[in-house]
Amino acid sequence: MKKQKGFSLIELLIVVGIIGALTAIAVPVYSDYKKKSDVAAAVASVKSLVPKAEVFLGEVSTNTLATFITATTAKGGLGAAATGLDVGKIGKITGAAAAGTGDDATDGKLVFTFDTSQSFPGSVITFTRGGAVWACTLDATLSAAVDNIKGCADTATP
Repeated sequence: MKKQKGFSLIELLIVVGIIGALTAIAVPVYSDYKKKSDVAAAVASVKSLVPKAEVFLGEVSTNTLATFITATTAKGGLGAAATGLDVGKIGKITGAAAAGTGDDATDGKLVFTFDTSQSFPGSVITFTRGGAVWACTLDATLSAAVDNIKGCADTATP
């Protein structure tokens, strides 16, 4: 009688079944994790600019958040000023000045827009400055998909 070597077909099918079950569990968990990490990275990217924006706004009375993005883009060579500040492959940050004069002229928004190839194509995260206080808001798509994003809990101050 010949001695059997290797695995039987049944043993291989059991291993394939176990791997399939683990994959079915892991893929949705990974997908949710990736979405949350994309949003957290976007919030961190904008939040890191908040102190720099405050300094920029305080330097010259004519500076606005729109000119801050233009100056940051030109200074770092990080893309065309007209299209915003590129943040890797996840999206862009743009600045918009609020209408007004004096202290109101420094109010405005820093807006992160996700790239079309990302988890939330076209979704936006907005940091709004009003009276030296920054408020972070997620659009409806992001709010429904992720919760408890550190750094975007309604208000953030520099």
